[in-house]
Amino acid sequence: MGMFDSFYVEVDGREFELQSKRFECGLGHYRPGDFVAGCLPGVRVFFETLFLDGNGKPMYGAEREAGLQKTVFIALVEGVFVDFQIHEGELSTDEILASLRQLQARWSDSARVQAFMSDALRHRQQRIAKLERRLGRVESIIATARRLQAGETLDHRFDLIWEENKRLAAGEDPLEVIAWALEQKDAGGWPYPEGALADPLEEFRL
Repeated sequence: MGMFDSFYVEVDGREFELQSKRFECGLGHYRPGDFVAGCLPGVRVFFETLFLDGNGKPMYGAEREAGLQKTVFIALVEGVFVDFQIHEGELSTDEILASLRQLQARWSDSARVQAFMSDALRHRQQRIAKLERRLGRVESIIATARRLQAGETLDHRFDLIWEENKRLAAGEDPLEVIAWALEQKDAGGWPYPEGALADPLEEFRL
């Protein structure tokens, strides 16, 4: 089968993978907002047909002809995956060409592209900040575990306001504590102690 790249789209609330050999074929994984390595500049629109069984799972090979068909279009602007559309059934050539032209016209609007790029950048920055906070939390757990291994006690004023420090002080395995911390849905709010809420408007303050 060789190397390929993957585009991820949502169909009926479920994520599906579309494989392509059109670009760099470096096993890239792309979702809206991602830059696609090997894409030519300008507005580019492509399509693929998904075959799904009665439970909404992909079908492959000869059996797929008996499945439900959905035609998927993806749009890229200056190499950025900006949009996808799902159409029911297998479309005719004229219908495919009409959809391609419609998406090309939609994403030839510079104001629309600028708004998308700005929003994608904002979300990417939020994700990076969240990952940095997660890494900071892991580094803090490692530092505390090393203090305990060196024979220190957690008797500083703020040591035990953190749940992870309480777990470490109780003798829990540091790896288990790290796994617990990474699973927390509110980990993006760290380093706020448990019970304290991050400012929901923080990202908008100068």
